[in-house]
Amino acid sequence: MIVLGCILMASSLKAQDDNQYHRNFVGITLSELPFQDYRLSFEHRISADYGFRIELGYKPATRYFTDATIIDLGLNATGWCYRNTANWYYISLGYRYYTNKKKTLYLSPELFYKRMTADHIIFSWGLQNSETSINAFELQSMTMNCIGLNLLVGKHVRIRFCKAFHAGFDIFTGVSLREKFIHTINYGYIEIHHNHDDGVGTVSIPESDNPVKENTELFMPMLQFGVVFYCSWR
Repeated sequence: MIVLGCILMASSLKAQDDNQYHRNFVGITLSELPFQDYRLSFEHRISADYGFRIELGYKPATRYFTDATIIDLGLNATGWCYRNTANWYYISLGYRYYTNKKKTLYLSPELFYKRMTADHIIFSWGLQNSETSINAFELQSMTMNCIGLNLLVGKHVRIRFCKAFHAGFDIFTGVSLREKFIHTINYGYIEIHHNHDDGVGTVSIPESDNPVKENTELFMPMLQFGVVFYCSWR
């Protein structure tokens, strides 16, 4: 009887240990770092099956010179875009349902909001004849508000350090449905004619008292994929 009691007690303790789970998860989204988009997340599990998650993201101002040959300012050569992107903010709220026995595979709907502002100078050049060229410059600014829904499936790949502390990777994929509201302001346009032997010189972008404003609304379904490195505790 004593032996049987010990076996039953050991089985009970093992079952309790198997049912234990971590309630708190803090992570950083690795898949967004190459885009200088820094996202931190926190998840709280209210049970082994259910949890809630919040993610905050920010992209600092970045200046870069990029080829944008599809831009056409009325000249027949090519174009470049010098862009200054700033104030990229992101927030998402998600609900997670863990489906498998180990409670590492989940389904998750997420609501998110993203706001981005950008200024850019479009530059294009073209040949007028064999001796002279035309350079065209245009100054624009853009504000985008984006709301959407992510429908995700993911899995935790755990690295166990001890019962009280884990680390690992949260790998997910799914579909993102987003509505974009874009406000664009065109401040001015100028053309400069010069000989091939002359430098372009300093370009002054004109600013108009009555800039051209345009509002655009876009619905964009997209595929979603990401990797989050996380640490968790009870």
